[in-house]
Amino acid sequence: MAKPGGDQAYNDGQSAKLQIQASEEQVLGLLDEIYEFEQFRREQLTLRKLCSYLKSALTTLEAHAALECFGPQLWPEATGAVYLLHATGDHLERAASWGDASINRQSLARQDCWAMRRMQPHCIRDTGSGLLCGHIAQSSGTLPSICVPLIAQGQLLGLLHLQRLKNVSNASQDGSSADLGLALAAAVVEDLSLALANIRMREYLREQSIRDSLTGLFNRRYMDEYLIQELGRAQRAKRQISIVEMDIDHFKRINDTFGHSAGDTVLKEVSSILRAHVRDSDVASRIGGEEFLLILAESPLRFAAQRAEDIRGAIHEMSLEYEDVSLGQITASFGAAAYPDNGRTADALFRAVDEALYSAKHAGRNRVVSAPLPA
Repeated sequence: MAKPGGDQAYNDGQSAKLQIQASEEQVLGLLDEIYEFEQFRREQLTLRKLCSYLKSALTTLEAHAALECFGPQLWPEATGAVYLLHATGDHLERAASWGDASINRQSLARQDCWAMRRMQPHCIRDTGSGLLCGHIAQSSGTLPSICVPLIAQGQLLGLLHLQRLKNVSNASQDGSSADLGLALAAAVVEDLSLALANIRMREYLREQSIRDSLTGLFNRRYMDEYLIQELGRAQRAKRQISIVEMDIDHFKRINDTFGHSAGDTVLKEVSSILRAHVRDSDVASRIGGEEFLLILAESPLRFAAQRAEDIRGAIHEMSLEYEDVSLGQITASFGAAAYPDNGRTADALFRAVDEALYSAKHAGRNRVVSAPLPA
């Protein structure tokens, strides 16, 4: 025979058990919410840090370094890369990356990426959720993936590509792409695109301020600054620097006879010859109307004189026409001087090279004269 109140006690026990289970579920749900909130807070803090560095970046290399630092923090265990559009516009080259290097390509064909074609983000959770980009391996091991184009001021700059995104794979079952991975990628891309556009604009304005508009060579302002810097380096490293000053012979006669447009043609062709005869470490500049100056790093005077002779010969062999009229024989005179033998300051070197050039002009033009070495 059941004890009085037994059923009631049993029911009360069951009710208490259900209440405990419900409380545990509530606690677990609350913990999940706290974890998600904390994760979101960390992501936003990291995003703000990244944005601050991107805004302060002075070069594209600094912007890329910021991505490589904070990318792994924003997408733990994911693999990511930033690709920049090549000047030809037909392919992209990797500029920054993190994660599994084996699945990050060095370059991508532009047409292989749906995001680049459609100019909008392309998110793939699995092989059945959409069309894979041609640059993604045909296996589920590299998914989920996100491609987001870098666009600033209407200009396509490149691509942010992410693979193996855990937060994308944990997205809602309704197939929505409005997940944390894509939203976070879009936020990063917005900041990165603006930073790269600003850096490019600054670089363009910098180039405009230090380049001669007609010839594309460096101008006098840049040459003065660069020579002072190089002299400092040469002094510390105990190395030589040579400078070569060049003047086109009878240039006024060319302008007076054929017009200033013909003279501009001569200046452009001579500048092309100079660019073809200098190394990456050298600087070629236009310092006056028909005057040019070369700074040859780590070069003794004899090397500078030989380089000047090669340029002189190339100009002498040049045959130019303007509006189907021959401009006649073009020649140039050269002076060469070197640090430290001919001077230890920029002013001293300029005096030495000016005197050498004057000697070349006085001796009949179309020749190279080196500054005399100290006795």
